[in-house]
Amino acid sequence: FTLAEANNKVFEIINLCVQKKYSEILLVTGKGIHSNTENNVYVSKKLSKLRHSIPDYINSTSEISHKVFSICKAEMKDGGDGALIIKLKL
Repeated sequence: FTLAEANNKVFEIINLCVQKKYSEILLVTGKGIHSNTENNVYVSKKLSKLRHSIPDYINSTSEISHKVFSICKAEMKDGGDGALIIKLKL
């Protein structure tokens, strides 16, 4: 996904999971080791990897930020640096 596509997908996933009353999301972002942001002027160099930009997107988007209790790196068995655990408010 591009950053914009990923943000849209995260928005959809969070809203769907809240509707279904899920309490936790395991979001696989990948580690971003193949990210090629230097060639795309529309991608922030500061937030070039989804694992860093997704939490910022969630926290800065009022339509979904109030639905999220916490965001943290997944444990190694669940993907480690390549995944996030998003805990939802019920």
